[in-house]
Amino acid sequence: MALVFPHLRQLYRVAFRLTRNEQEAEDLVQDLLAGLLPRVTELEAVQSLGPWLAKVLYRRYVDLYRRRNVSPVDETLSIDSEEGGPLLDMAGAQAAGMSEIARLDLQRALERALRGIPESWRELVLLHDVEGYTAVEVAEILSLELGTVKSRLHRARRKLQQLLDDEFVPANAVLRAVATRAY
Repeated sequence: MALVFPHLRQLYRVAFRLTRNEQEAEDLVQDLLAGLLPRVTELEAVQSLGPWLAKVLYRRYVDLYRRRNVSPVDETLSIDSEEGGPLLDMAGAQAAGMSEIARLDLQRALERALRGIPESWRELVLLHDVEGYTAVEVAEILSLELGTVKSRLHRARRKLQQLLDDEFVPANAVLRAVATRAY
């Protein structure tokens, strides 16, 4: 299992983002590892082990919810947790001149916007933009065509931008009006 060890942290983050629950994420990764134990020789032959493991993890996640006969869509999406890591890190926020309060406000807005897009788009955004998988790797993980991944990712980003603009435009318009008013 030394082959899998370097990928455990990434696998747990993906599992956590999918399940949104620490215990279920740990169980999902443990289930994956137990299933891979007898297949060590197969693992040695895989060229891109990280994306391959994420694909197997994703399939186990889907199977888990099929067995439970429950939808994998969860309304309690949380992308700001100690385990999953925030979508906006404080170092990046400070570099952009944002305060902690502004970063938290934007984090909450991003979470609401992510809830406003379809689950299939959310999975793409989380895998590509948050976890850092390439479009090719995401296509492999989700068993989609590369063109489909790219077009859905584009639509998801456009919808997220629209949702964020809808939330922040009124505040920005007020600030612009106040800034341009002559006193």
